[in-house]
Amino acid sequence: MKDVLLVFAGGGMGSVLRYLTGKLYKNAPITFPLATLTANFLSCIIFGLIVAISTDKLSISNGTRALLLTGFCGGFSTYSSFTFETVELLKAGQLTTGFLNIALNFILSVFGLYTGALLARLL
Repeated sequence: MKDVLLVFAGGGMGSVLRYLTGKLYKNAPITFPLATLTANFLSCIIFGLIVAISTDKLSISNGTRALLLTGFCGGFSTYSSFTFETVELLKAGQLTTGFLNIALNFILSVFGLYTGALLARLL
């Protein structure tokens, strides 16, 4: 039960940060879904950093992993928003932008996870 509450708390914090990330781009002059891309990229950096630190440097409890990885990163990243925005772009005939969104989310997410792991090695 304790881990469930930790996931709940982490998810709430991640969701609030995701909401605030969206606010940053509210008046952006482009139609590309930058807020979702930013949230997914940063979440992957954080995820990679935490996994690498907990593997190489520190012992992190299952509860802390649940709070940070499942909760916070799960609440901050947003696969459903990414999928919805991509479908909307494709339905609007913006094929290039839609497929660019798919490619950038995948590439930056993989790069972000790897970058987080590299950053952990520098600590």
